[in-house]
Amino acid sequence: MSAITPTTESERLQILDALRGFALFGILLANLYSFIGYNTYAVPDEIVALPFLDRVVLFFIDWFVEGKFYSIFSILFGVGFALQAERFQGSDTSFMAYWFRRMLVLLCFGLFHMYFVWNGDILTLYSLLGMLLPLFMNFSNRILIRWIIILLATPLLMHVLVYFTPETPFWGSLNRISADLKAQWGYGDLSLLEMRTSSSPLEVFSVNVLYAIPRAMSYLMFGRYFHVMGLFLIGLVLTRVWLPKIRTNDIRIPKSTIWFGLIGLVTHLGYAIVKGSHGWPSAFSEIGLILGFIYHFGATVFALAICMLIVYLWSSGKGQFVFHNLALLGRMALSNYLFQNVSAVLIFFGYGFALMREVPFSSLPLFAFGILITQWVFSRIWLSRFKQGPMEFIWKKLAYRSAKSL
Repeated sequence: MSAITPTTESERLQILDALRGFALFGILLANLYSFIGYNTYAVPDEIVALPFLDRVVLFFIDWFVEGKFYSIFSILFGVGFALQAERFQGSDTSFMAYWFRRMLVLLCFGLFHMYFVWNGDILTLYSLLGMLLPLFMNFSNRILIRWIIILLATPLLMHVLVYFTPETPFWGSLNRISADLKAQWGYGDLSLLEMRTSSSPLEVFSVNVLYAIPRAMSYLMFGRYFHVMGLFLIGLVLTRVWLPKIRTNDIRIPKSTIWFGLIGLVTHLGYAIVKGSHGWPSAFSEIGLILGFIYHFGATVFALAICMLIVYLWSSGKGQFVFHNLALLGRMALSNYLFQNVSAVLIFFGYGFALMREVPFSSLPLFAFGILITQWVFSRIWLSRFKQGPMEFIWKKLAYRSAKSL
């Protein structure tokens, strides 16, 4: 029996860190979509009436970004779980206790981030669903694939259910709680945009709390819980199938990758066209129902195609300079994710530079590259002195301290 310690640099797989770094950039683009103020805070007519260049950038993000990169990150989360479980084999340390503690720490990070930085947090969802992953760890690949199919089909069924039951009070229950609380706090007459652009940190904190409440229902309505869990399990299966090949550098790109990529490109081209011409249709409309189907199916297959293609390119030995630099970002994925959102809050919210809805949507790539380059420089300097990022250090320190005490 051997004691478990944090992963060393020599044990890390560069391709996984590179994939995380690549996904981070896409997540940054998707989140800036909200921070810049032209989706959550604009009505469909405003979106359709945007200047041509703004609409080109919006079309590109809808086609190539939205839904794909959080899907990649979710798959990688499942991969990370599988790798952690593998490291505990033959150890006298309880993996279940360690993993639960790891998710509990991540939950604390997520809740702090959700309420004090931005209510668009994803860490809370990942940590809560991550606590369920040990239930699947001993299933065969065949059983896991069945679960994946069920979980990925459930969001489509949820869209149908929501479409046919628009008047059901349950769907709006958390919105009503949020609206009542908003009125009690004296913000009843203020819009979301007005609160986001307020110079008062208290007001921005309040809006984070208020809009985190209905977010839980929107996740249910759109099947996000099931979709993310299905993606976690895809990562678990891919680790079992691909990890031995990655370690021996014996990667052959499956023919299915080409089909996945084509299906994802075509379906999300239609998704981008519809959104570009109609804005953001309601989930209760016919168009919203169709977009919901396209979003979940297309984003999943597109994300799989991207992952497999990048793994193949890495194994070919080409572009190692690019993979090395992406891996610098990916090794500090948690720190960089939080850094991205803190930076965006300071740039766009009212108590920062207050640029929300003050800059054209077409400037989004410039902000994204500026933040990314800053992160890359910081990651390079930090990792030249330390083995892991600052938030990763805290996360692993707390999780492994628990493991050692068992």
